[in-house]
Amino acid sequence: MANRTFGWVQNPASTETLRDILSMFVPGSQFHSYMVKERLPLLASANLFKSENLYLDFQKILRASSPIPYDILKGQGAGEEGRPKAKCSGLAQAAVTGQKYKEYVIDGRKIRMKKPYTDDWSADGFLRWAVSLGFLDYSYSEDTCSITPLGTKFVKAQSEKEKNEILGRAFLSYPPVCRVLGLLKEYGHLTKFEIGANLGFTDEAGFTSFPQNIWVQAYEETSCSEDKKNLRSDVEGSSDKYARMICGWLEAIGWVSKRPKMVTERIGGKTYHCEIPFAFEITGAGIINYRKALGLSKAPRTPKIVYREMLASKAPNANYLRMRRSLILCFLENHVSKSANEIRDYLATQGVVEDLTVIKDDLAGLINIGLDIEYLNGQYKLKDKILKLIPYIHKEAKENIDAVLIKDRARAKLNHIDHKYLTLIDFAFSGKGKSLDFEVYTIDLLVNELSFQGKHLGGSRKPDGIFYYLERGVIIDNKAYSKGFTISRHMADEMIRYVQENNDRNPERNPNQWWLNFGNDVSQFNYVFLSSTFRGEVEYMLDNIKQSTGIDGCVLTAENLLYFADAIKGGIISNSDFLSKFAINRELEYPLN
Repeated sequence: MANRTFGWVQNPASTETLRDILSMFVPGSQFHSYMVKERLPLLASANLFKSENLYLDFQKILRASSPIPYDILKGQGAGEEGRPKAKCSGLAQAAVTGQKYKEYVIDGRKIRMKKPYTDDWSADGFLRWAVSLGFLDYSYSEDTCSITPLGTKFVKAQSEKEKNEILGRAFLSYPPVCRVLGLLKEYGHLTKFEIGANLGFTDEAGFTSFPQNIWVQAYEETSCSEDKKNLRSDVEGSSDKYARMICGWLEAIGWVSKRPKMVTERIGGKTYHCEIPFAFEITGAGIINYRKALGLSKAPRTPKIVYREMLASKAPNANYLRMRRSLILCFLENHVSKSANEIRDYLATQGVVEDLTVIKDDLAGLINIGLDIEYLNGQYKLKDKILKLIPYIHKEAKENIDAVLIKDRARAKLNHIDHKYLTLIDFAFSGKGKSLDFEVYTIDLLVNELSFQGKHLGGSRKPDGIFYYLERGVIIDNKAYSKGFTISRHMADEMIRYVQENNDRNPERNPNQWWLNFGNDVSQFNYVFLSSTFRGEVEYMLDNIKQSTGIDGCVLTAENLLYFADAIKGGIISNSDFLSKFAINRELEYPLN
């Protein structure tokens, strides 16, 4: 079975391009004729196909009017030649016109025009969008796509009103759209961060939301216009991006309106007022159609399309999670209320043995992706009808890797803090690709969940962050390592530099003066390396830092940080007691010795 990623869509936004791709499945449609008579011949004459036989193959496929293999639609990756130089290798690639102009030689003449095809990644985004909305039907057994009756109606629609009505019907079958509409209806004017924080399986690294107050702090404290521009355009979590894209789709059909929102956030002992441009409200038409989706009008409740891939994103054991959550939905699909204990017991009969906390987190995630699951008197009831969710024939085994085992162990022990912070374990083991998320979620936990003062710093010649409480402050160095972190001489020297800069507080030594982010009353300082696990001569290297700076520190795993956090939130230890333990020059473990 091919590995596809249906369910979550971040980048495609043009419904006209989506319609063009669908038109390839409808012989006689305007775009189908254009592909056969103009676009494919153009690509052939400009020598833009990856191989010579693709032109005839694509012409034959378009004329066949039958299911099309997914790989033929998507095409191949760029390979060694790189994305800018990669030639067209897929039908969906050929259907999408690029944004940039380039000079091509066609029949001996140089012609400047927009690139007449796109890359496989962009093509795949439109295909996944079409499948997720129910315009294309995907066959797991054949790895092919065919157009659905709704997709054909969309292609043949003539007026803008008719197109939008069909799009609206498709959007309501997509659970995340209903989640976004529901949040806007309940809470009113929301930013992409406020929506993203409540969208998806928030305890997984594939569903991140940049904490709004940390974003506001960074935006308001920078005077650089380029940095402000980057914060507006580039700094967001994956769930924030999903939220922004979905609201863009709904804005285009009049169900959502976009209006900047003035927010007030307090962090680091300061209050900030900031206008966030990406903020949205539901319209009257949006409310009417959301009620249709729930079956609260004369129209019947809209069935939800849920491909199994929607049930997990970038988790290290994604296939197992999808299977487990599929089983939960199958157990609830008869619309009879069930308790978490009953769901757990059913899973056990299927060979899936899990703690109750796992079941409850899964159910919270299923609600967050947009499924209507009612929780009443300790009972869960699925009110939606689910389409396209194919049960697993073969059971998926849980991967016995460190990140999975540690996360499961921690989940069962965390009774007071939000389980979204379990993603810290994912980030700690993820490697450098998730370093920023690791840094930001660490500060989020300390500041927003535990009421420390602190700030994410990062960037050149700064530690990753700092936090403090009363007179005690800590310098943080996050290290995301999948196989465990060893304090090298270089890493130790870097920490020595940070500690000495804080000791000296000389702007000539470091003009950015990052140490000013500590409160004026902070007089006792320590440092911490935060990572997945630790290897090598940890105590020896910490002693070296102490000898060079006179300052004590420690190392701390993400797992133990979560245990301390839960104990602080539960009132078992105080913020002051926690910080007093950082001066140990070894690994800090919970419970305290």
